[in-house]
Amino acid sequence: MLANLPLGPYLIPCLLLVTVLVGVISRHKPGKPPDLPWLNHHEGEWFGRTRARFRTVGNFRDSIHSAYTKYSKAAQSCIVPSLADEVILLPAQCIDWLIAQPDSLVSNLDAIKDVLLPHYTLLRPDIVHNPTHHQTIRGPLTRNLAGLVPDIFDEVASAFDDLWGTDTSEWKEICPYESMLRIVARGSNRVFVGKSLCRDPELLDIAVKWAQLMPMSASILRQLPLFSRPFLAPLITFFNHWYARKFIKIVKPEVIRRQQLAQSQKADKPNDLLQWTIDLAESSALVSERDPETIALRLLVINFAAIHTSTFSVTHAIFDLVSSDSSYQLQIREEVHEALAANSGKWDKGVLQRLVKLDSSMRESSRLGSFLSFGLSRKVIAPDGLKAPNGTHCPRGSTIAVPTNGIHNDAGIYDDAAEYKPFRFADLRESAPTPDDQEAESPLEKNTTHLVKNANLSFVSLSPQYHPFGYGRHACPGRFFASNELKLLLAYMFDNYEIESDSARPSRKWVGSTLLPPMVEKVKVRKLDNVAV
Repeated sequence: MLANLPLGPYLIPCLLLVTVLVGVISRHKPGKPPDLPWLNHHEGEWFGRTRARFRTVGNFRDSIHSAYTKYSKAAQSCIVPSLADEVILLPAQCIDWLIAQPDSLVSNLDAIKDVLLPHYTLLRPDIVHNPTHHQTIRGPLTRNLAGLVPDIFDEVASAFDDLWGTDTSEWKEICPYESMLRIVARGSNRVFVGKSLCRDPELLDIAVKWAQLMPMSASILRQLPLFSRPFLAPLITFFNHWYARKFIKIVKPEVIRRQQLAQSQKADKPNDLLQWTIDLAESSALVSERDPETIALRLLVINFAAIHTSTFSVTHAIFDLVSSDSSYQLQIREEVHEALAANSGKWDKGVLQRLVKLDSSMRESSRLGSFLSFGLSRKVIAPDGLKAPNGTHCPRGSTIAVPTNGIHNDAGIYDDAAEYKPFRFADLRESAPTPDDQEAESPLEKNTTHLVKNANLSFVSLSPQYHPFGYGRHACPGRFFASNELKLLLAYMFDNYEIESDSARPSRKWVGSTLLPPMVEKVKVRKLDNVAV
């Protein structure tokens, strides 16, 4: 009927736009401290704070740079507004104080829930409210990393052959982002659910699509006013739940089979994340944790964490290297050859530990391409709020964070910070000062010396100057697994394929506060003819 009206085709989009505008205008909370400057706010203009939100979202790259140079560098705080909310951005000097705050005063989990809105985006929100899967990741997954390397390598190699091909004579055009989604999904699920299920095309397709839909639907919901979310969420999250139910349908029979085998004690247990999750559930006091559907959904949530961020990271790394001097690829290929030769040709933890240049290139790409504009987000839950070291009062219910993107691109911390130097950290490792060295003279040298002395500069080593995985006790528990998988992926890729790009590195694109990798751009690949197929 609406389509027959003169404005029929436009009515629903207009209603949605009005709903968003109502939500944006009503965002202001009286608890926000009036003495903190709002980024992009112009005094005296009508609807000043609402317009500040649109200015910030419309050009987040320049906005976050302005926040860092104007306020953070001066040890001042400011409020970064968006259409969804506002964040109190503390200066870098507050990092050590922030990560030292107890969970009774600031909540990392509540900040995550405010972003992902699990009450709407998940079939069972309690999976995030009670994240017991973190125990599985910190415990058996991390303990078994060394033994899992051969399986991950086997899956990654098979996935490359399937997606990039084995032709040594003809070039093939591929989209790195799309192929990395599939390769990361296969490599991850080899560890998560075992060899047979990880190659199930339907399971992989669901895992990939859900990893893309989940944050997208949460982002849309966050733009809406609170009163409208219960009514619009079923529509916006329809495909989230549809794919989640399909994932359950595939994984649930395997969960039940393993639970029955455990009761009969007729077979050895598989060594994968699914089995560790089942084992942890058996020891839980909550009967609901042993529900096969709950276990399947926990695996889906872990898939989201593994696929989403890892694909972003590896896509940035590929374009950074392919768009740079070709000698960098050759040096990494030579490093891989030498590591394999020193390890009798076996792909295991020993090889990964020798790939210092590759690890450095990953850290450099993560420094420049972390999807975080600001990081270490916490929600203040202290009844009376908190007072930061720089004097900023952070009221209860506010979200606080630090300027991660600004820190990662600070020329006072990183020499030629805007330039991609793949072996920046490998060179720093080699030139690390000994205790007998004299104190560095320049501020830049002092900062570099501090970095070298307080971190080993690997991809997963975190510090106030580098924290794409977070920092402190709430740092990402899966970063060690992700590092091994991505290092294996890149090492195999450069050892087995030629990669060329006909254009310069695609520009880094911001969508709201998120920095995205190139998602549609393509490169040419060809299997090296000196590598056995």
